[in-house]
Amino acid sequence: MKTQRDPRLDRSRAAILSAAVELLSEGGVQRVTIEAVTARSGVARSTLYRHFRNNTELLAAAFRELLPPLPEPDPALPARDRLLQLVLDQADQIAHVPAMAAVTWMAASGYSAETPSAGERTRLDALRQHIIDNYRRPFDPVLTECLSDSEREIDLALARLIGPLVFNALVTGRPNDREFCTRLVDEFLAATARSR
Repeated sequence: MKTQRDPRLDRSRAAILSAAVELLSEGGVQRVTIEAVTARSGVARSTLYRHFRNNTELLAAAFRELLPPLPEPDPALPARDRLLQLVLDQADQIAHVPAMAAVTWMAASGYSAETPSAGERTRLDALRQHIIDNYRRPFDPVLTECLSDSEREIDLALARLIGPLVFNALVTGRPNDREFCTRLVDEFLAATARSR
């Protein structure tokens, strides 16, 4: 006999995640504390810990809610088409939540405006690993295929591809439409072909 799930658990989890996403959107990673989330959600601290073991799990779930992981492109497609699909998907995420997408990529690259404490560093490292797994890793196979052995600096390649998308969204206001993304990918591939 199957036990029915208590709907209160779903409601409390939804309230916690909603509060965490709001705080993340308003003030970034530093705003998403257990205290702030419980205060905003109205959910008890003990209930929060039933859903999330720690702040890192809560942050990872909030990132997933705000920016779902990039889908893996069809491996049967040519490398250029896979890369273009990933860039288009990233552009779409950036269009919906530009500041958060920028924070996501800064966290994935290890950027920090201040030196964190040892405990905070451990938490940020775990969050960074989650971000890499969900937002950066899908690029790895296709970039490995596109780059020569001597220039397999995937972080630098990603900066050349994703940096302009974030810059457009946050600074110029130009659209990251299919035309722009196609030009970005084709120029990137042409530059890597010239360096071979």
